[in-house]
Amino acid sequence: MPQNKDQLLRYKRLDECFRNTSRLYNMHALMDAVNQVMDDVYCKEVSLRTIQNDVKELQFSPYNVEFDEDLRKSGYYRYADTDFKLELVQSLTEHERTAVRETVELLKPIVEDIEDSTPLQQYMYLCLQQLAGGDSLSFEFPSVAFENNGALAGIGNFGELAKAIMNRQPLKISYRSFRSSKAEELKIHPYLLKQYNGRWFLIAATSGYEGISNYALDRILNVKLWKVKYIPAEIDINDYFRHTIGVTVTDSPVEKIVLKISNKRYPYVETKPFSDEQRIVSHDDNYHTISFPMRINREFVSELLSYGDDLEVVEPQNLKALMVEKIDSMQKNYSATQKDCTSLK
Repeated sequence: MPQNKDQLLRYKRLDECFRNTSRLYNMHALMDAVNQVMDDVYCKEVSLRTIQNDVKELQFSPYNVEFDEDLRKSGYYRYADTDFKLELVQSLTEHERTAVRETVELLKPIVEDIEDSTPLQQYMYLCLQQLAGGDSLSFEFPSVAFENNGALAGIGNFGELAKAIMNRQPLKISYRSFRSSKAEELKIHPYLLKQYNGRWFLIAATSGYEGISNYALDRILNVKLWKVKYIPAEIDINDYFRHTIGVTVTDSPVEKIVLKISNKRYPYVETKPFSDEQRIVSHDDNYHTISFPMRINREFVSELLSYGDDLEVVEPQNLKALMVEKIDSMQKNYSATQKDCTSLK
């Protein structure tokens, strides 16, 4: 197995070259391919002799690489079976394993509180436990699949934004909203990355604007450091979203929400409540009536509409009127469609 990170990176790149059926690699081309990634990751290069030794070592146990003999005679290197793939696992050093053990102990009280820990936190904890115990990890056949839209635009900025939040670093971002054809530069103090409905949002204070703003990551085009003193949030960011679904915190007050949920849908609402403070007011053969505090915003209204005729707003009156307005608008859309269909007969 690779003895260090340099060797692991070289072997991974060589493995890619050996499986590539669209081009041929001689020893010098292999060196160039390896040095390209070495320069990107470690800002250094390796010699031709190093690559020659790597290729030689890979032909012995435990790797047992076999090359295409005809190509080999011409000075090129490709796997005899291009479906073959090196199994590369680097064991941790004792110093690294000690650091992992310390991380496991740090996470333990968080993860043991099942009520407050997330599935992702629990999964990461299990992975770290395995590493701390000397076992290796393989994600070729994952045991857990999290929701992830790999094609989501702007997700490449996630790491840089998270790092800025952790380091309390102000930023300049180039942002183009859905309502604008041009991007604008905004100066921000970042506080939180929050996921909602499969998308990520940056929660931040913006220079020249009052209050807290949210920016969809798929609309952030560029991120740069802003060299000024960081201004921390004046509020508790965790508490800020306490009575809010989604990321839009409006000026509207937190109100007492009362809903009637059909009994066939109530088990879903019971196991995935609207709020931690959700309570049953009453129930009968047809409905469960529930109550909880919530701030009314467009995400909350959309959530309510998703229940269709299995949900009825009882209170407050302004929310009930808003639901009626939305439903009437939807009905008009479908009524127009029915008229168009009738005229075609």
